[in-house]
Formats: sequence, C-alpha cells, structure tokens
Amino acid sequence: MAYSLRGYLEEDWRLFRLKDTVSLSEIDWHYHSFHKLIFFRSGAAGYGIEGRHWPLEPGDIVLVPRGCVHRPEVGTGVPYGRDAVYISAAFAAEGGLDACFRRAGETGQYVLRLPEEARHPLFHLADALAEDAPEAFAAPMLGRLRIQELLIALTRAQISGPLSPPAECNEKAAEILKYISDHLTEDVSADALAGHFYVSKYHLMRLFREETGHSIHRYVSGKRLLYARELLGQGLSPTESCFRCGYRDYSAFARAYKKQFGTSPKG
Repeated sequence: MAYSLRGYLEEDWRLFRLKDTVSLSEIDWHYHSFHKLIFFRSGAAGYGIEGRHWPLEPGDIVLVPRGCVHRPEVGTGVPYGRDAVYISAAFAAEGGLDACFRRAGETGQYVLRLPEEARHPLFHLADALAEDAPEAFAAPMLGRLRIQELLIALTRAQISGPLSPPAECNEKAAEILKYISDHLTEDVSADALAGHFYVSKYHLMRLFREETGHSIHRYVSGKRLLYARELLGQGLSPTESCFRCGYRDYSAFARAYKKQFGTSPKG
C-alpha cells in the first residue's frame, strides 16, 4: 500500500465546513503540500498522524503540517462534523506564522485540547471565516488577517503549556518516523535504519507498514520530493534541489518528481 498526495491549493487559504459520514476504508494514508487545520465539532472520530493516533473530542483542534502522513479514523456511517482549513505553506511562512505547525512536528503534539477560554476565540475565528460573504468589501484582506490571527493564537496556545491529549502509538515506530524527519537528506534506507535502531531490517519494514500503511522507501521519497519542490520554489536549480533533498541520482529524481507532481522539475 502506498500513500498518496491528495488535494491542491492555489489560494493562500481555503475553508471547508463539512458534516458527513466517512468510512475509514474510503480514506487511505495520504499527505498534502499545504498545512491543514481540523476544528472537530461533532460526531465520533479519531485522527492518525505520523504513526500516532488520537481519539478526538468535540472542540479538539488538529494540526497537520505539510508532508505529514495522516488520515481521519471514522467508523462507517458515523457523522463527522468539522471545519477543514487548508493553508498555503508559503503564506504561513510569512513572518514565521507556520510556527504552530513546526512545533507540532517537533513535539509530536498534533492535537490541541484547549480550555474553553482559549478554545472559544479560535472556533469563533473559524466561524467568521466560514460565514464571511466573499463579495463583501475587502473580504480577501479580512480573511488573510483572520488566518494570521488564528495562526498566532494557536502558537500562543502551544507555548502556554502541554495541551495535547495522550496519543496511542507504537513508541518504536514513532521514534523511527521522527528520526527520518530529522535526517531526511541522509541515508535513511531500511538497511541504515535497521543498523541505527539495532533491529532486524525485515522486522522494521513490517512494523513501519503496520503503523503507517506504507513502505519506508515510499515514505522517504514522498518527503524528499516535497522538500525538493520547496527548494525549487526558492529558486534553486533542479540539480541542486535533487541533491539537497537527499536524492543521489538526478535521473531517478526527475522521474519520481514528474510522477508525483505531473511536471518536470525544470518546469
């Protein structure tokens, strides 16, 4: 089973207010090239991110940094009410407003369960974003300001203390995922990881697939391609982006990039 890139975002941000029934079998492990926030409002659901799993409660906020493999965990026929906010990585990076996503990735605390006084203003901002009339005067400008305010408030909430509910995870799998993210441009092949963690290569590969739904190779390749896309956006050449993101063969990189994004790294 391979994980896939899902969804595209051409705007700075976009909000979807959704309440439907989603079967777990309908949504596989996947990732995005943008950041995502989930404001969980109603129903019974959980969320899996990077090998960790959280049972959600109404009022929880899920932070999914770009490139993080994730999926909702919902029983068949169970209502799942949420606001999903997609945020461009480039937009969030302006002024360091992507700090909340970076902190989530560094700490593994992808779910916030805030006290009422901290949660209410954030959900109020989500309500305002959903209810704004797009044709109203200066609506795009106001929307940008509200997204910026939302990201600032989320980061302040993270800084104020540990507010993430306990996650269910295999600690070894979570440790391996964190190591890969921290050493993405180095040798993180199955052989190298097995040597670093002193485990059998085949045990490690089986554990990784059981916990994440995909192979180590595909996981690492997808992360590197996203990083390469970011480097290309910063003006680096395709060749430099190839080697900076961890690939060692340009031909293999170019083929993988085109397969993933539908275009050559040369544009």
